[in-house]
Amino acid sequence: MKKLLSVLLTLAALSATLCLTAAAAETEAAPAGEEPEQAPAFVRVWGKVSPWDGEGIYLKNDSGDGSLDQVVIHPGDAPAVDAATGLPLDLEKVKEGDTLYVWAGPAMALSMPPQMSAQVIVGNVPADAAVPEFCEIAGRAVSPAPGDEGNPKFPLTGSGVLHTGGGELEVTDKTVYNPWLTRQIVRMEDLTPGTRVLVWKDKNGVAEKVQLLPNVYQGYVSTFATMHDVRLAVNGGFDAERDQGVPQFSGQRKDGAVMTPIRGVAEAAGYEVRWDKTLGVVVSLNGETVFSVQPGATDIQTPEGESSLSAPCLKEEGTTYLPLEDLCHWLNLYLSRG
Repeated sequence: MKKLLSVLLTLAALSATLCLTAAAAETEAAPAGEEPEQAPAFVRVWGKVSPWDGEGIYLKNDSGDGSLDQVVIHPGDAPAVDAATGLPLDLEKVKEGDTLYVWAGPAMALSMPPQMSAQVIVGNVPADAAVPEFCEIAGRAVSPAPGDEGNPKFPLTGSGVLHTGGGELEVTDKTVYNPWLTRQIVRMEDLTPGTRVLVWKDKNGVAEKVQLLPNVYQGYVSTFATMHDVRLAVNGGFDAERDQGVPQFSGQRKDGAVMTPIRGVAEAAGYEVRWDKTLGVVVSLNGETVFSVQPGATDIQTPEGESSLSAPCLKEEGTTYLPLEDLCHWLNLYLSRG
């Protein structure tokens, strides 16, 4: 019998339901000797569309099994997907009584009812079908070892169902991948870190269909820690054969932060970098300034204003560095930790 190719994709987000209490979206104090639980990367809310005089979509959950039983969703530019077809869902045609499933960030406005900004909206779920899962890929695919006849799992360290959002996605050579609003061919290899997808699974939890969603990141940075430093790869990894030509850099450990070369990472991700006597390092995208920073500064300057850094900007032997997390944030790069 032909052996199915099976791989594992680590996910950054599992989800909670609308009945999840608001307190679960916050970090709670952990017992002594245990690591604190983290807030979920995304929260799934669901309910029936109900009358509402304000802006947004008012969802009400009639199950009565939770305290967060009503919420207002602001769609913004979030993709809306028809669960039956995987095609775009026309929100203008959604009517009162229709059920919608919405994934949003854990933050919600302090109002009654709570208000949230959607990341993706799913509607028209068939009565006899499971709701697809919204996922953000956190790492690249890992194949089973040669000769392994099973479909092994590669759990994330400290993964939790509702809090850290860790999990696994298993796919086979039967899994179907669909692009978003294009005719391009999508393969398993296109699910790179930071890719957002909807996943339809079979009864064994294996992905039958994966629907790609619009990109929200400029790219991604992979990391690999060594004894002396942290290696960084932009839009790739560290496999000698698969990742030939992928730009790689070294980050310096300093006072608990991984200091990362601004110019190398930014230019590899498609940004323009220049030095200005007054502003310091200036990073732009398509001619528009993204940020500027002076060596030694504890703040970064952006078009929206000043923002604090987690560690001061460092200049050493002609190279200017920023903390890895800060640089990825301002360059809109997904950080995939190895």
